[in-house]
Amino acid sequence: MMSSSVNHSSYGMKVAYKLHLQEATFAIAGHHAGLPDFGNRIDTENASTLVGRMKRPNPDASHWKDEITLPEVKPLASLGSHFSDMMRIRMHESALVDADRLDAEFFVNGKVERDESPFLEQLLQDLGPDRLSSSIMPPPQELREISKSLAEQLREHQSVRIKALAEIMERRAESFLSAKASTSLNEKRNAILRDCLTHGADPEWKPGLYTLTAPTGGGKTDSSLTFALEHAKTHHMDRVIYVVPYTSIIDQTVKEFETLLGPDEVLPHYADAAFQLKEENELTANDLHRSFAAENWNMPVIVTTAVQFFESLFANKASKLRKIHNIANSVVIFDEAQTLPLPRLKPCVQAIAELVTNYHVTAVLCTATQPALQDLFAQALRRPTLAIPEIAPLSEKERLEFRRNRIVDDGHKDMDEMAAALEGHNQVLCVVNTRKEAQYISGAVRKHGFEDGTFCLTTLQCAYDRERLLKQIRERLAQGESCRVVSTSLIEAGVDVDFPEAYREQTGLDSILQTAGRCNREGRRDADASLVHVFSTDEGQVSFLKQNMLAFELVREDNADLASSKAIHEYFTRLFGMRGDESLDQHQILKAHERGISGCRMPFAQIAEQFKLIDTPTVPVYIPVNKEASDLCAQLTDPRCYTRGLFRRLGRYAVNVWPRQLDRLKEAGKISALAEHGAKSDDDAFILLDMGMYDSATGLQVDEDQLPQNGLLY
Repeated sequence: MMSSSVNHSSYGMKVAYKLHLQEATFAIAGHHAGLPDFGNRIDTENASTLVGRMKRPNPDASHWKDEITLPEVKPLASLGSHFSDMMRIRMHESALVDADRLDAEFFVNGKVERDESPFLEQLLQDLGPDRLSSSIMPPPQELREISKSLAEQLREHQSVRIKALAEIMERRAESFLSAKASTSLNEKRNAILRDCLTHGADPEWKPGLYTLTAPTGGGKTDSSLTFALEHAKTHHMDRVIYVVPYTSIIDQTVKEFETLLGPDEVLPHYADAAFQLKEENELTANDLHRSFAAENWNMPVIVTTAVQFFESLFANKASKLRKIHNIANSVVIFDEAQTLPLPRLKPCVQAIAELVTNYHVTAVLCTATQPALQDLFAQALRRPTLAIPEIAPLSEKERLEFRRNRIVDDGHKDMDEMAAALEGHNQVLCVVNTRKEAQYISGAVRKHGFEDGTFCLTTLQCAYDRERLLKQIRERLAQGESCRVVSTSLIEAGVDVDFPEAYREQTGLDSILQTAGRCNREGRRDADASLVHVFSTDEGQVSFLKQNMLAFELVREDNADLASSKAIHEYFTRLFGMRGDESLDQHQILKAHERGISGCRMPFAQIAEQFKLIDTPTVPVYIPVNKEASDLCAQLTDPRCYTRGLFRRLGRYAVNVWPRQLDRLKEAGKISALAEHGAKSDDDAFILLDMGMYDSATGLQVDEDQLPQNGLLY
């Protein structure tokens, strides 16, 4: 076998390159350090590109030919586009990295609590422990046959698990469908659920691209999971991946799935998942199992964020790519599909189309406000037109029956007028465009004698305080106590609250309808008496919402029912048209795939650096708001204490601030940089020194004008 002193990745890639095996060349080259850019032919041996590495000398290791006989392998034909070819290379890299890591872990450390462990044990027996310990390479044909047999066993194992989970959802669905609906609303929910169950079990509904457009209150989460598991069972697919846009709602989705399916079947993969916040010595058996599964997504049901999902598909680092081959042969539900960021919309659409076309993936765009993506998917799939099948089609009459409230125009108001309007309600929600407005209006209401029961929600509060305040809000709403909430758009992200009346500062139609989804959510009140007031202010006229506002104005002129599918489709069509093609791929990710970057072909590393789903040049400031937070911040003064768990636990106490705000806090001496305590960079994070700058009720007190154009509002 090859000596450990030989750079096996570089030597192996050269062997694969001479055989014209492009995918193997890149995968071997990058299985430790990550996929390199291909580069161009003038790169010298000092370049980090594939071409540069090809030119570096290697020690002679040709004796491998005495031990290994390579099978005849024909180079794979191009998939028809550089985007497809590069995605296939990433998939090969993923499969190799996962196999390499599993192999090293199993044969070095012995059995580990992984789902793969029994199959690795079987592989060890099939290959023969003596032969492996003697480093004798089995003949290629024998390896192929053993691998195929094992793959079939693994596929059958996956099918059994999916079938069991699908049957749980079948029984649940049948219990609803067989009982007499208690209300007309439940009857309509049941109709959506029935469509999801029926179409999921129908073999004619092949793996592909679908929409599920369920109005607010239509039971979207339950119905979409039912379809996904039933469809996976019908078509022998391996897993369901549920992609959620915001971390603010992912916990409630995970809890619902765990209650339905059991915690052993659900992998929550996001930074604040409970097992991610623990140190290694604190992990339970289930935590350990999830920790391993998070590396390669080998679980029946994955719940993750859009950031994790899409950034992994465009990554080049081995650790991030390791999971993506397990997206193949999966059902992927994109919850709140309208929230895909417009500056990255075309690359995201292209990636979804690629998965559907070449990797036996079913993708479901799931939302109450379905974006007009048919034309973009037609482009991505190279078709002149495209009709995306709807899983649970509703007529406009049926959609109207889900209406819970009435949207009215309140015209222009100043912030003091808005505060006065809120004071006239016992329970009311007001959603504004900026954090500064939320702080001012809620503060004005409190000053006028309504301190008890008045809440402000923005990302100027740390997650710990937002979670605590949301719990109080839900309790007060349930008990009928006074509850006046002024929030940025973070409350629109699927947060389950129900107000009798709401105000929404003028913005895009999708956001207005999301606020409407928090008004009379449970349908307990008369729809015509449950008002959603749309208003405008001078302060809310921020530049990055200008096109959204204009598209809404044009749609409002032509549509009496703003919640109709016609109005929603027209809004997104106008908005995409105003933005233009280039702004839907702001960093020219698709062009980089097809043409390279500055002469560099296949720029895997550069694309990974440029593709950030949400472009947020913010820096965390940690807030010692309670004893736990203070203790964690104290550990930051000693870099020897730095662990993955420490920073993930600190995430609950972080407020992300923009560079201008950070500079103000630095100049005022209100924060301490980690670099002052021995960390490598003063750009990593900061600790708030003056707690007078932070109020749990309103958040970090920073003078904030308009946010940068691509800024997050929440």
